[in-house]
Amino acid sequence: MPEIREEYQRVREHQVEAIVHKHLSNLSSLSNFFFAEAYPRATLLSVISTQIHVDRNHVKASGDPLAFGETDIEIVAEIDVEGATRVGLLVEIKVDAPQMESQGLRYGARALHRQTAGSWKDFRCVLVAPQRYLESAYPLNDFEAAGWHKLIALEDVSKVLKRTHDGMNDSRLIDEAVLPSNSWNKPIPEAVQFWRDVSRMQRALYPTVPFFDSSQQGARLNVWPSFYENQLASNRNNPRRKRVQIVLSSFSHVALFIKNVRYVEFEAAVRPLLTTTIKIGAPRTAWQSVRILVPELDPLGTVEGQLDALDCVFKAAQELYEFFLENEAVLLSVRSFK
Repeated sequence: MPEIREEYQRVREHQVEAIVHKHLSNLSSLSNFFFAEAYPRATLLSVISTQIHVDRNHVKASGDPLAFGETDIEIVAEIDVEGATRVGLLVEIKVDAPQMESQGLRYGARALHRQTAGSWKDFRCVLVAPQRYLESAYPLNDFEAAGWHKLIALEDVSKVLKRTHDGMNDSRLIDEAVLPSNSWNKPIPEAVQFWRDVSRMQRALYPTVPFFDSSQQGARLNVWPSFYENQLASNRNNPRRKRVQIVLSSFSHVALFIKNVRYVEFEAAVRPLLTTTIKIGAPRTAWQSVRILVPELDPLGTVEGQLDALDCVFKAAQELYEFFLENEAVLLSVRSFK
């Protein structure tokens, strides 16, 4: 499968982490902002050290089963609170990934052990994410119960960076990261056009092989177009898509999936039905398949340059649909576990 070029990739957490880490590594507008949020009555005097992606396990030393895990950004700084005080600021960055189990509490447990060991006299654990992420995670503003001392929106981080010359470009990337559309890679024009052309080709040359190209969001490289959607949905045994689907899978084979069945039982039922072209697919957890190998398609190429390969794809889909109709009773007799 072709790789998604960098200009079409969505902004990922490691990119945002790198930006925040860079600007927190010294006295800057952003480090002053973070420490003002974490310690409203204090003045940041100096940033002593910063580390990114710090993995620590203090379970044995602390006796706390939560004192383990990775800190995205760990800052040791000196602040003025009626005198100089060394503190730790532990920062977790999120773009759209869910929090891990007890993540905030584990941050606090690690930081508390470090405080006991003398690394700092006080600490704060901060969750940084898009505003909508924070509002969804803590609609009752009960983030402290989850272990966080403070929530900071990435939108506010961007505003601070915009006010500095060296932060302007970084703010643009963060602005992009907080957009809802950043949940997906950007559409690649060549791939979008390719699937449009395939749909036109199907209507003109293969009208009896219904083709469904989902208008999903993203780069349009990881598309699994399906065939005979309506025919399978209206089948008299009512399998619908919950149980049966024919798709172009991984661009190298067309597969007939029977869902929510175990491989051992599926293989026993299907093995006697296989032909010289229809083979059983690799074992999966819930989706088992038979498939026909086809020449691999390149969605960054043109339809005109892949006519023979596409002909194989549509003929394979038709063959698998006929296989399903002929062996429907056997295929649907395999016990479903959901």
